[in-house]
Amino acid sequence: MIKELFKKFTDIVFLNILWLFASFLGLLITFGASTTAMFSVASQILKTNEPTSVFPLFIKSMKENWKESTLVWIILVIFGIPIYMMYHYALNTESTILAVFAVVAIYEWMMMTIYIFPVIATFKTKNISHLFKNVMLMANMNLWTNIKLMGSFAMVLLLMFIHSSLLLIAVGLYGVLVSYHLQKVFHPYKLALGVDEEGNEHDEILKL
Repeated sequence: MIKELFKKFTDIVFLNILWLFASFLGLLITFGASTTAMFSVASQILKTNEPTSVFPLFIKSMKENWKESTLVWIILVIFGIPIYMMYHYALNTESTILAVFAVVAIYEWMMMTIYIFPVIATFKTKNISHLFKNVMLMANMNLWTNIKLMGSFAMVLLLMFIHSSLLLIAVGLYGVLVSYHLQKVFHPYKLALGVDEEGNEHDEILKL
């Protein structure tokens, strides 16, 4: 049991290091692809009866999802910047209505960002527009899961504030926690699409 936990811990640390290198060596342009790869590996780490080949799976996922993940990341940034600016404008002008609208927009953007890369890592979608539509619907149908996801995000941020060295585990731990919380959300869609227990994808496309 202790040996297995130690193996999981070292896998998380290795995954974290791979994500840091892949994201920052690519000047954050590779953030989307590396995050999708991180979730591919994190979901594998959760499977207690199977060994995790961290490096090969990470590289394989990055290659397979490079274009889609990078485009999604660019779109998220394009939408995120004006939302951030709107929030600060609402604070400076003390506009209550605009502030409420900005907070709702920030929440939706955060949920989209949290959900979309695990979805890319798990399912196939017809195109980018279907992907965003599916993720938007999925994220707004699971409020309790969203609360847990936000809690996981807050916990990881707290770890990094406690000591900078914990950055070596924070992102990998976040990936595992998010993958764990999304298991129940993804399960019915996996059954409907014929994704087997090992997580092997079939030819079906996710539609909500």
